[in-house]
Amino acid sequence: MEPLRIINSQKDGPYAVQTCLGWLVNGPLSGNSSTDVQGRPSVSSNRISVAKLDELLKEQYKNDFPEQAYDEKPELSFEDQRFLEIVNNFVVKQDGHYQICLPFPKFDITLPDNKKTAEQRALSILKRFRKDEAFLSDYRDFIGDILKKGHAKKVPEEELDRNDGREWYIPHHGVCHKRKKKIRVVFDFAASFQGTSLNSELLQGPDLTNTLLGVILRFQQEPIAVMADIEGMFHQVKVPEEFLDFLRFLWWPNGDISQLLEEFRMTVHLFGAVSSPSCANFALRKTADDNEGKVDPEVLSTICNNFYVDDCLKSVSNEKQAIMLVQELIAVCATGGFKLTKWVSNSRNVLASIPEEERSKKVRHLDLHRDELPMDSALGLQWDT
Repeated sequence: MEPLRIINSQKDGPYAVQTCLGWLVNGPLSGNSSTDVQGRPSVSSNRISVAKLDELLKEQYKNDFPEQAYDEKPELSFEDQRFLEIVNNFVVKQDGHYQICLPFPKFDITLPDNKKTAEQRALSILKRFRKDEAFLSDYRDFIGDILKKGHAKKVPEEELDRNDGREWYIPHHGVCHKRKKKIRVVFDFAASFQGTSLNSELLQGPDLTNTLLGVILRFQQEPIAVMADIEGMFHQVKVPEEFLDFLRFLWWPNGDISQLLEEFRMTVHLFGAVSSPSCANFALRKTADDNEGKVDPEVLSTICNNFYVDDCLKSVSNEKQAIMLVQELIAVCATGGFKLTKWVSNSRNVLASIPEEERSKKVRHLDLHRDELPMDSALGLQWDT
């Protein structure tokens, strides 16, 4: 085993050797060292039995790559089993997107009428709108955008009054994005009324997200790197019609706060819902499953193993392989309604092969073996553009 570092002895004392497994100390002890009952010099140290080394390495591997444990430990909690039963039995594809119902433990769930609470929350942000025109403008743009994309729709007049406990109003508020200096509207699924919240009723589902460490280590394996981001990942997974009224919210028509509040409802899974990460990851993995046997297995492996939430981090051995992988990855993800964008690579040839509408970031040469790994917003670090 090649030493990483050696500390020489002093005055005929012991010397130390650093290896990939830790430090080793060799040589005689003398001077003021303590002695055992037989008068021999003694020291304290941590010892690893060679017989247990394989066991320790396997345990460390499981800690670093916990996603591997799912294959070895198929048992799930009752709630996670129920979640998977629901989404597996009722997932459908409609208009190019997967549609997954809100995973309530039971389908006949009813909730208390919390409309008054949502109205009070709306009036509280109205006060800020009247004081802060920029805040109102950003808020109006955000809501306008989700309406334009069809991620939310106005509740039809004939469906306003249900009175059957099958509706819920989600309060919302604005959070300032420090880097972009814009606000993002957050829907408060944790808001409680009469001891109930939407998040307390929804099944969270099993953690289907790859570990960050595992994704990064796989990303460092080969010299040609590519990164991409799924645009609005949660919003690409639709909610069936019969569940939409659990996603109602109040807003002013066209953002005109001089008018009366109107009722809208989301049509997609949302950031903030405890179930959304599992639903979105399930839909992404379902995309890979539904394309099995149709494309290169490496593409499907990339979808299952090289995404951290909505961020893809992949490295391959050469540019030709990277170009083919990127093209197929774009096509396969599109079959599930997922658009890959914000492409980054250390190869200009790879970037040149990507359609212009898919690229929003410039090339940056990456050293995959340095400590500093550039990531995008989901990983907490930023790219230079």
